[in-house]
Order: sequence, then C-alpha cells, then structure tokens
Amino acid sequence: MFVLGPVLLAFVSWVLKQAQESGKSRLYFLARDGWLMYRMAQSLCKAAGAHSPSTGIFPEGNLPECRYLYASRYAWRLPEQHLIGEKSLERICRGGMHVTFADMMRRAGLTAEEAKRIAALVCPERSMEEALAWSEIQGLRIPLSGCDEFRALADRHSRSRYEAAIAYLYQEGLLEEIPWALVDSGWIGTMQESLTHLLESAGYRGKVEGYYFGLYNLPKGADSRSYHGWYFEPASGTGRKAHFSNCLFECIFTAPHGMTLAYEQKGERWQPKLDRLSPENEGWAARQMKLLELYMETLINNCGEAGSFGESAEDRYGRLEEEASRLRVQELLTGFMSAPSMEEGRCYGGVFFSDDVTEERMQPLAAYLTGRQLLEHHLIPRLRLMLFPGKRKLQDSGWIEGSIRLYGGSLYAWHRAGALLYKYALYMRMQHGFRKGRKAA
Repeated sequence: MFVLGPVLLAFVSWVLKQAQESGKSRLYFLARDGWLMYRMAQSLCKAAGAHSPSTGIFPEGNLPECRYLYASRYAWRLPEQHLIGEKSLERICRGGMHVTFADMMRRAGLTAEEAKRIAALVCPERSMEEALAWSEIQGLRIPLSGCDEFRALADRHSRSRYEAAIAYLYQEGLLEEIPWALVDSGWIGTMQESLTHLLESAGYRGKVEGYYFGLYNLPKGADSRSYHGWYFEPASGTGRKAHFSNCLFECIFTAPHGMTLAYEQKGERWQPKLDRLSPENEGWAARQMKLLELYMETLINNCGEAGSFGESAEDRYGRLEEEASRLRVQELLTGFMSAPSMEEGRCYGGVFFSDDVTEERMQPLAAYLTGRQLLEHHLIPRLRLMLFPGKRKLQDSGWIEGSIRLYGGSLYAWHRAGALLYKYALYMRMQHGFRKGRKAA
C-alpha cells in the first residue's frame, strides 16, 4: 500500500506518457509480471476518460489501447528454437539458482526419456539431477552442439509448437500494421528478442519496441533504441541495481494464473495452456490483487471524480501524474528490497519461487542459508566458488537480502555489506562490458 502501489503507479504513468508521445496505438502487457501493470493502466485510463470520444485530453486524442498478452519465456523460446539454430544453446545453457542437466533438457522441450538418451551421449558420468556450476553448464555447449540426436529432437519439438504460437500472435493483432509496444518487467530483453524472431518468420516487417521496469543488459546485437528501461538501463544505474531484487519483484507483481506453457485451439479461438498455481501462491496472488485494487480506489477517490466541482478528466489525470512524479521510488525500493525488516523478510521471503523458465523446483524466495553459506555470498568467497567450483556449490537464494535478514543473526550487517559489495562489482562489470560492446559495434 505504501511502497509497491506507489512504485507501480510511477512506472505505469511513465509507460503511458512515453507511449502517447511516441504515437503508440496499443500496449501489450506481458504475462505474468505485466498483470498488475495492466490493471493499473486500465485504472489510469479510466480515470483520464481516455477512451471517451468527447475527451480531448491528449494531442492525439486517446491514450493507447491496453491489452494483456499470455506469454512466457518457455512458451516463446520453444517455437523460436528452430529459427535461430546454434544460438538457441545460449538459452538452454544458462545459469541459475539450481540448474541440472535435466533442467537444461526441459528448456529444450525434450521429454524425460529423451533427456536420458542425450545424457548418456554427452555426460554419461554425471547424474541428471546433480546441480551444475556455471562453468560446468557452459562446458556442455560444445558436446550438445555436436550431438546430432539432441539437435534433431530440439528441432522437432520446436517445430511442433511453432504454428500454434504464430496463430495466437496473429489472433491478438501483433501482425497488424499499427504502432504497438510491449510492457514488461524486463531484465535482459530476451522476450522481445524471441517475439521479434517469431513475428519476422511470419512476415512481420514492423519495429518491435518495449517499455520495461528495468534492464540489466540487452541481447547481443539488439538495437538499444527499441528497448526503453525506466528504473535502470544497461549503461547506468549501478546503485539502483545493487539495491534491487528482480526475483522479489516477480513474486510481488504476479498474476492470479499459472505460467503459459503453450497455445491450443478451443473452438475458433486460440487460448493459452496454463500451468497450475500452487494453493499457496494462488492465495498470495489474490491478496496482492486486492491490495492493488484498494490502493487504486483510494488514490483515484482522493483525486476526485471527473466532473465533480467542475473538475475535468484532464485535471484529474494531471493530478495522478503529479502524484506519480513526486514519488521517491529509489528510497521506497531500497528500504524494502535491500534492507527489509524482519517482518518483511518473513512475509515476502516465504513466497515460493523458481528462477528457471520451466518453473521447476519451487522453493522459498528467501531460502534458508547457514552462516557459511551466507559467507559464500560475499565478494571474494563467491568469486572463488565461481572460478574454482570443485565439489562445493554455491547455495543461492532468490532474495539474498531476505535470507540475510532472516538467518544472519548478529552478523546481519556484515553479511549484508559483503553481499552488497558483490552486487556492486557485478553490475559495474556488466555496465563496463555493455558500454565496451556498444562502442566496438
């Protein structure tokens, strides 16, 4: 009510303003991070009277039409695989909190039996359920690239999903010749890249743009002018990134439905095939929705009803924009995400979360970590584990700041400083690499 609602208001107000100024006719809010953003945008447009023909608030007439698009990295990357060939291995061989060979095969769309056959060919000495270090994951790229059976299976599964994905995108109007843009949380921009590949393969020649809460990096070769970050961007915002938790953000700004697995035809319409939410997360999502609705109701009521006391819809929307522009978003997010109270740690850290595209192996967001495991999140110990993993693997947490608050005890401040130093070093290195790459390009 006092942190997350105002932050969402500020972001969505920025999105609507940017879209209107650039002449976008339609905005697609991507599932599931975009669900609450979409509901907020609907409330703001209603407050502005944006879709009333008699309301001439904006130079071009109305704010963009807002739509919700069922999507996920999994639902788009699988049909995209056969279009990009070897590059798909970058998606399959990504690191994460707890990545196994079985997880990598699920990313490629393989069944359990098919995954066993590939494991016998490329890594017969390893268990399929053994957690892999980042260096070990990268070491599997060459064997997988040279495995004809794996490439054939991945290609077949990709092609089997392709027609349904294109049909759904066509149905939702993404191939129409109108200016539109995506809205999502962001992070590294691969959703936009996957969508671009799918649309181009279907004959679309328009420009795909996106408005994002934050961007750590962009896909290799991407046009940075098509990616618009709000809270931070690849070349700036080190402090904001270090005090931010994207996993916590995804748990908070979620939808009351499961992940989009694929698309299927029901009657004359293409519908998303959704995974089931756990009962715990279903209740959590419903509570988040109620809090947002209460926040929006209170906010809009305090700004007055359009037409009351001679106030126009333009005046009302102007007051909402003014409220959004006054918010000190960085202070709100830093205090909550980077230095949570014990109560905040218990409440939000207990939400179940998975950072993998398949959403396998759900665990509490603020995972339980021992004193030694917390120490390994400090800069020097973590670098040593990354470079020389050996038998000991890093025990990660989706929200390390929450884990430190809950389990750091009297060493809380020391563990927090150590983890924060690592995040500063990480994002400074990422920014340097991004700027160097852009300069070379």
